[in-house]
Amino acid sequence: MRAVVLSDSKIIKLLNKHYVNTFVLIKDLRKLQNGTQNESVSKFVNTVSTTFEEAVARGVDGSVNSFVLSPQLELIGHLPYQDLNMNAINETYLTFLKDSLTKNK
Repeated sequence: MRAVVLSDSKIIKLLNKHYVNTFVLIKDLRKLQNGTQNESVSKFVNTVSTTFEEAVARGVDGSVNSFVLSPQLELIGHLPYQDLNMNAINETYLTFLKDSLTKNK
């Protein structure tokens, strides 16, 4: 993912302009979930963990997932890597990001 869509300058410009980008390993989410008393961190972890666990239960590969959360830490968009159209991966990811922006208005 980082070597493909996240190396596209159009995507990086959109991310930097409208998003706070975070890369989190699932094992670190579990540690955060157990070790934080910060309400915002807890809400972030719970939103991502719940969405991730529901996706895996539906058969989604758990290796790479993109999440878009609102400033209130509510889930706006979720895109598992396996759902990306590999023939147009950058365009698919860009559309995902733009759709997520319009959902937050």
